[in-house]
Amino acid sequence: MPDCPRASAFRHGPRLCLCLALAFVLALPVQANAGDDLNLSLCKQILARMLCKRTNEFGYVGKLGSGVYILGFFYASKSSEYLCAVMPDGQVILQDRTWRVMRRVVPFTVDPEGKCMTASYSSPDCPASKPIKVCLPKGPQDAKEQNQETFWNRPIPKILEEEYKAMSTRDQQNATAPAPAPAPAPAPAPGNGGQ
Repeated sequence: MPDCPRASAFRHGPRLCLCLALAFVLALPVQANAGDDLNLSLCKQILARMLCKRTNEFGYVGKLGSGVYILGFFYASKSSEYLCAVMPDGQVILQDRTWRVMRRVVPFTVDPEGKCMTASYSSPDCPASKPIKVCLPKGPQDAKEQNQETFWNRPIPKILEEEYKAMSTRDQQNATAPAPAPAPAPAPAPGNGGQ
């Protein structure tokens, strides 16, 4: 007797649910939003250097895939688009999507903490030539680490001098503070005092 189709569906139901859940999880974006922000910022900085424009002249149009973005801007009074692919092997590939005549590959490096990306690109049309560096926005933990690093990177005589001044100031405040008024003497007990 052949299996009933309904019984077969029930037997494979848990597997089907597991496969659907796995497909949903795999369909979620691999990079976090902060990663996209960092990649987009790098793309805009390189395009700005390449075309000698300001970064705010480039608008985010969309995303084609993981690390591949479409940026729009006005060039020669016409709307134009660039594809920018930030590759995991350390290259940014830029291609003019409108005219398809220009394609550039720019290498970049990532710092050991993964918070900053640095690329070197110069254009004869643009006077800026220093390396392009983009970093994730600093959070509260980064600010605390920066304060600690700043404190310990100072010369030791400077640290000791500041500590000495702080102690001297406290000692002076204690020395110039008014002395507490003496407590009044207790009054004699009534009835025994006049004889």
